[in-house]
Amino acid sequence: MIRQKNLIKTNLMPNTIAEYYTDELLAWIDSIHFYTDEMNGVTQKSEEVVRRNSIEDIANKVEAQQALLNRVADKFYRLQIEIQQQRLSIQTDSTFIEDKLINIETEKRQNELRRKMQHAEKEYVDAKYECQGFLSRTLKK
Repeated sequence: MIRQKNLIKTNLMPNTIAEYYTDELLAWIDSIHFYTDEMNGVTQKSEEVVRRNSIEDIANKVEAQQALLNRVADKFYRLQIEIQQQRLSIQTDSTFIEDKLINIETEKRQNELRRKMQHAEKEYVDAKYECQGFLSRTLKK
């Protein structure tokens, strides 16, 4: 996210497909780090609810919410690995490969990563709001 904004501010748009793909990959990594930080915050709030709440079976209910976040965190972790592999395939050292070297397989991987990232982001937002709703309802009682 931050990297993409900096490109727009300075009017330095990518000159090659590999640069564009790398910018997109780095933006996804930035997003994953942001989402991971948010998930950690929700987890901490859940742990606080368990510690100070005497509601019966609250730990089991919190555990179910945590399982939602864990599934998304696992998807993000696997995505990070795939993103890194894609980055390595379009760069040699700190140099981007030439456009003519970007083949159909590279394009397919980028498109598949884009699809997976969109799906993981949607799943994350759904899990986050489910957990926040749960925390809100629990704290109300």
